[in-house]
Amino acid sequence: MEQEAQAAWEPSLGWLPDLPTLRIRLTLRLLTAGVLPAQKGSMLRGGFGYAFQQAACPRACWQREECVSDIICPFRWVFATPHPPDNRYLHDLRDLPRPFVIEPPLDARTDYRAGEALELTLVLIGRGIDFLPYFLISFERLGDMGLGRDNVRTRLERAEALAPWSPVGTLLYHNGQMLAAAELPVLRSAAVVERATALPADLRLTLNGPLRLKYRGTYLEHIEPAALVQVACWRIDALAAFHANGGWSHSYRPLVDAAAAIEVRPETVAWRSLRRTSTRGPNRLRMDLGGMTGSAQLRGVPVALRAVLLMGSIVHIGKASVFGNGGYEIGENPKTR
Repeated sequence: MEQEAQAAWEPSLGWLPDLPTLRIRLTLRLLTAGVLPAQKGSMLRGGFGYAFQQAACPRACWQREECVSDIICPFRWVFATPHPPDNRYLHDLRDLPRPFVIEPPLDARTDYRAGEALELTLVLIGRGIDFLPYFLISFERLGDMGLGRDNVRTRLERAEALAPWSPVGTLLYHNGQMLAAAELPVLRSAAVVERATALPADLRLTLNGPLRLKYRGTYLEHIEPAALVQVACWRIDALAAFHANGGWSHSYRPLVDAAAAIEVRPETVAWRSLRRTSTRGPNRLRMDLGGMTGSAQLRGVPVALRAVLLMGSIVHIGKASVFGNGGYEIGENPKTR
């Protein structure tokens, strides 16, 4: 059954929703010394939201729950994306996915000295790319606001648009100055499919952050290919529907069914606890964001599923994706070389 379902997808590889992405490497220069949390994604996302509102939203709205303007400002497009009544996608979805991901440093370092650099990657998705200047201004403001319990001050020193699957790219911003770029290295879905086609059927999956997946009513503590594919397809669908030119043109259920045939050979997969305190609203809420970490081998991955997993690795999947959780890498299994 899985082979028949997969075969229906193999003849055409243009079916993946067109979901443009752009990776920006940001370099923050520390102006003061202090202690930062080991897991910096939550810290960066929390402060960044306030900074973005100040950069993109009318001042009259800053302290209000409801917007007072009839104009949909960039803040609302990014953090409170409107759900058009005639949009047939995910009509019952209330909390729409944000068109960006903040990938914090992977190390757990906490003590920093003035003058040191903090590097992170910002992934802009779909129409989120249109708001690139607001994202950069917001990271400038975030540095003035201070990071962590010590309010560590930073300065946005550099912003580089990275070429797809490359550690180098085009310099867009340097020390307060926006630089003209001939063309942004935006990654399109067709290029994702092309790269997936070149990958082998046997892959290594490496989790860069806690991956929290709920499947059939429970949170997984081991790699389940059908769950990975289902969650990746759902997120791709939602992001493309609300922040690009539309989600899947047909059901992705055959892909989920086909994933059941993938063989998994765990290497070092374990559960990692992680909590976050939300400061939004009148009450401080503790949220459990723990998930799986480690790596595993995936054997016999068809090309269509490789494309889905590759796109999922770019936009992240699972709980707290916007914080950088649910990030992973897929590549050739070294034992098959």
